[in-house]
Amino acid sequence: MTATPQPIRVILANDAEIIIEGLKGLLAPFSDRIDIIGTATGDPEILHEALVEKAADVMLLDAFGRSGLGLDAARKVLETNPDFGVALFTEADDLQHLFSALRLGVRGYLLKSVPTEELVSGLERVAAGETVVDRRLATSAALVAARSTARMSWSGAHLGLSRRESEVLRAFAHGGSIGDVGEQLGIGRETVRTHMQQVYRKLGVNHRSAAVVVAWREGLVD
Repeated sequence: MTATPQPIRVILANDAEIIIEGLKGLLAPFSDRIDIIGTATGDPEILHEALVEKAADVMLLDAFGRSGLGLDAARKVLETNPDFGVALFTEADDLQHLFSALRLGVRGYLLKSVPTEELVSGLERVAAGETVVDRRLATSAALVAARSTARMSWSGAHLGLSRRESEVLRAFAHGGSIGDVGEQLGIGRETVRTHMQQVYRKLGVNHRSAAVVVAWREGLVD
């Protein structure tokens, strides 16, 4: 007998309670797929929810008017927990805003005009570890990213790694410790760890040795 899939566990975040209630109503018909386990209505509370609600799979972060359309709040959450599944729900359909969100580590970028079924599906995909971009932006974003990557000269760009992430990974591949890497690049230990968390996410691995194998296989190390 096939087990019934469990609903994903979601935190709803916005700086206005009325928006939270609207999101609850929007998602209510999908209670068999979405379990709203918490809400957050201000930046400090959002950070607290992301840290305390360990059982959550995804935070649906509705765009904020007072905090950079949600990017500031997303940054605070992801600086503390880079692997947390943050999905931005926004009216901003420009590519620069999208790229800024993705660089922060946001895994979902969904426009408010999306049908609710697609919103729910997107949240499920984010919970499963995918990066989800609203289909109305995805093609344009892919074309821009392809052109930009073609102009990048550092090894690792073709894997989606930033220049700094590539430098950190190469330093580890040469056998450096966290302290060695930080001293070599002039950054702190926590910054080194944060960069490596982003490397793991982008390469689809979960530990340093696997990332190093990818680095050697893909020619990042000379």
